[in-house]
Amino acid sequence: MRFVLIRHGQSTNNALWDESGDDIGREVDSPLTPLGKAQADALATYAIRPGLPWALTHLYASPMARAVQTAAPLADALDLPLMLSQDLFEVGGPYDVLKGTGEQVAHPGSGRSVIAALSARLHLPDWLTEEGWWRGEVEREREVYGARADRLIGVLRDTHDQDDVVGLVSHGWFGNVLLGRLLGIEDMNGAFELANTSISLLEDTEDGVPWDVTAIRINWFPHLAADQVSGSALSGQMAGGMP
Repeated sequence: MRFVLIRHGQSTNNALWDESGDDIGREVDSPLTPLGKAQADALATYAIRPGLPWALTHLYASPMARAVQTAAPLADALDLPLMLSQDLFEVGGPYDVLKGTGEQVAHPGSGRSVIAALSARLHLPDWLTEEGWWRGEVEREREVYGARADRLIGVLRDTHDQDDVVGLVSHGWFGNVLLGRLLGIEDMNGAFELANTSISLLEDTEDGVPWDVTAIRINWFPHLAADQVSGSALSGQMAGGMP
């Protein structure tokens, strides 16, 4: 089985943090910026010509708006249904920040009609209601989001065939958790840089190979022009990501 991990395009919260280094003024479910939309469109165009190294057979997105907005043009370009995964959301979950104290408080996330409006290709699950989709507290413990990544990977492997290529549109932090779990690094003491709309390619190995998963590419963004790169130390310097 092959995994194509994609970080969402630049969101308004990403842009706010880049500008101020603070959460003040953040949105609970931040949409893409104009740059983020351009990044998502560029990814979709690249997926058709010259094409991704592996042709996606399935496409999943986090139920957060920025991930769905990123996946939507890709689903259109590849003529794929867009599935939501309740386990692909960003570490912490949807949350609001209380004025004055800065305390993070859990939020149910965007409602069904808000998310449905982002793509006609969406398959809307029952757990996405008009009142939102998140029922938990702010997710803070490594063991909790690590177990979520393990559950997601297990479900995907149980659901899909060995020859399937599964696209996962997720987030920077949770993308790192997924990469670590897929590669067997349960206690990561570092991080992979994942630029906005960067692509990471991983595949399960054949029997007889002494490891389970091979990382083919990490943080790859050949679809972006230099001035479209964000969320990276290389922003504005180069395109193409790391080889």
